[in-house]
Amino acid sequence: MTPFRFVFDQHVNARALKPLRLQGVDVVHVAEVGLSDANDPEILAWAADEGRIVVTRNYQDFAPLVTAYNHRGLTFPGVLFFATSVRQADAGHHVRSLLSWVEQATQAGSNPVANASGWLR
Repeated sequence: MTPFRFVFDQHVNARALKPLRLQGVDVVHVAEVGLSDANDPEILAWAADEGRIVVTRNYQDFAPLVTAYNHRGLTFPGVLFFATSVRQADAGHHVRSLLSWVEQATQAGSNPVANASGWLR
């Protein structure tokens, strides 16, 4: 089981959940936790309270939220963005990208996106 916990935004393929969970990744989708209709600030606030890294394709909305959190001195586990080159329908790519990130972060012994953001490719 990875020490990292994640929440997928609406823009991330939910079909990636099961294979990630089978690999021991603690991941939920916003639809599973009652946030289907939540706006992005609500999702980031929930993720911060729950200790979950947000995984999204929505750079346009979440990047400014990361900046706002930093300016206000708020702490949060981070936001990971899928590159636009990763098709939303490609659940396998979502799985491989997140597993690779988890492996690298685990080897480093830290969360490289704590209070920041990073990219999944």
